[in-house]
Amino acid sequence: MRTSSAFAFDVRFQWRHGFYGVYLVVCAFYWVLMHFVPEVHKEKVMVLLTFSDPSALGLIFAGGIILLERDQGIHDSLFVTPIRTREYLLAKAGSFSLLSLLSAWVIHLLTMGIPESPFSFSAGILLTSSFMTLLSIGVVARCQTINSFILLSQVYALPFVLPLLGYFNVWESKLFLLLPTEGTLRLLQSAYSTLILRDYLYSLLVLSVWNYAVYVWARRSYEQHILMRVGSGGAGR
Repeated sequence: MRTSSAFAFDVRFQWRHGFYGVYLVVCAFYWVLMHFVPEVHKEKVMVLLTFSDPSALGLIFAGGIILLERDQGIHDSLFVTPIRTREYLLAKAGSFSLLSLLSAWVIHLLTMGIPESPFSFSAGILLTSSFMTLLSIGVVARCQTINSFILLSQVYALPFVLPLLGYFNVWESKLFLLLPTEGTLRLLQSAYSTLILRDYLYSLLVLSVWNYAVYVWARRSYEQHILMRVGSGGAGR
């Protein structure tokens, strides 16, 4: 119940601060852009856009909201309520994943139509956005300014864009299989071709494992670097 309430609060917060309006503009921009892409390249470009959109949304905007909440003193009052860190983080990941999913579907429907495998496509968006959101929270908890956050977030995110090198046939490596974004790319490609069961299960597994790992890291970072500073302590949350 507390998680759903926190989720609803985050969605309203994003709405009030114009996130949904911004993404309507972004969707319109992508729709216009795709009209200038040659037909032969549309699938690859669309996968790239769909890959980068939830990544950027979760990585940059989530961290920005944490800084905004800290500046507005929201954390000081938030954690005297019964809400726990777990519920707070899951609500953040869920709300940004919802926004990512809506924008991805709007962009795809306007430019390419209905994905061939809607469930795989949606799973790729949701799991990637939640991963990047939690990664962002873990990073921003350690930062005091927006400039330091932007710099540090790019350092942390850089390894996770490496599978794009394989996708564009620039550099192939088996090591990319260890990264969650390799699973993302496979799930997103299922919008245009059937994904075999082995690749489907691998993609869900690698993204789920990384989501759990980054959640644990983000939770510890948040408790140590933010909750301790507002006097709440982290041990019981």
